[in-house]
Amino acid sequence: MGLRVVFYEASHEPATRAFNARLRAADALLFALPETAPAPNPNTSASGIEYRHFVVVDDAGEVRGGYFIRTQPFYVRGQIHRVGHYNAPLSEGIVDKRYAAVGAVMLAHALAEQPLLFAMGMGGRDRPLPRMLRAMGWPILEVPFYFRILNARRFLRNIGPLRGRWDRRLAADVLAFSGLGGLALKGIQKARTRNRFDRRYKRQDIRDFSEWPDPIWQASSEQYSFSAVRTTDYLRFIFPHRDPRYYGVQLTEADTLAGWVEMLDCQLRDRSYFGEMRVAALVDGIGPAATIPSLIHCGVEAAKARNADIVISNQMHRDWTSALKAAGFWQGPSNYLLALSKELRKLLEPLEEAIPRIHFNRGDGDGRVNLTDR
Repeated sequence: MGLRVVFYEASHEPATRAFNARLRAADALLFALPETAPAPNPNTSASGIEYRHFVVVDDAGEVRGGYFIRTQPFYVRGQIHRVGHYNAPLSEGIVDKRYAAVGAVMLAHALAEQPLLFAMGMGGRDRPLPRMLRAMGWPILEVPFYFRILNARRFLRNIGPLRGRWDRRLAADVLAFSGLGGLALKGIQKARTRNRFDRRYKRQDIRDFSEWPDPIWQASSEQYSFSAVRTTDYLRFIFPHRDPRYYGVQLTEADTLAGWVEMLDCQLRDRSYFGEMRVAALVDGIGPAATIPSLIHCGVEAAKARNADIVISNQMHRDWTSALKAAGFWQGPSNYLLALSKELRKLLEPLEEAIPRIHFNRGDGDGRVNLTDR
């Protein structure tokens, strides 16, 4: 059986709809391939960001898979490189073993298109894509998950891991309705909170990412071993403040911009973990190490103002992870992963030294996909 990877064109639309229908019928369609063909390289409002969409077709012209690459500038150990995100690969091999090779064919094609490649998210190490990448020698890194409880009663009444068994569910309900759970969680979080807002900073809401983020990026970039180039065009593109779900805070010190944090009101696709809680995500931020505790404080306060029940964040960089812990955040299990191609890993060597300074979070890759309903 011959398989070819080609640009997704209008002529592939009927076969793509049929592909989605087959996976949907097998209850295996976690997400659908677009049923309207995009341009081969759609223009974006952000300089340097490019998309290329591909489908896998067999000898009969049937679509058996698809993926796309988003390529953009990244800061890698002091130099700017164009790096690609291997995004949304979907293969018919997950429901029909005759097409088990589709995943490998897509990945080989993506590496030929862009050797400096990463994959992100992926849902856990036991999923097909991370297993394949690990077998090919890609390092698989965890992007740690943190959370802070703002409404203990709604947390106890909704959090999935406490409600899977009847005895745990009963205990959580008793703690919630009696108020004892709220008092205990509030006391523990307060005892674990070591950082406070630094009064030398002034804060204001982010209305738009105009030109002001560029100096902050320039002043902060050297602390990162690997990070998207977080300049104005990029931030306007990924965090559209015309969408009311996005909000954030910027800090100034003596009229000099010092840092920013970006938040998202989540509308989760899968409610099995957080139930009916109102979830706020701290999705991104930039600033020198000294500003990060205050940025996290501002993010939490902004989430409270929107009546969030819990604040979540996935962060890799050591300054952010240590500040989250010092702000009373708990660390939970993470299924949000970062995989690096061999060529990308070479640029980061020695990798063990680079890992604590990688700045990746939910603002990167497709990290916000499962946090929104669209």
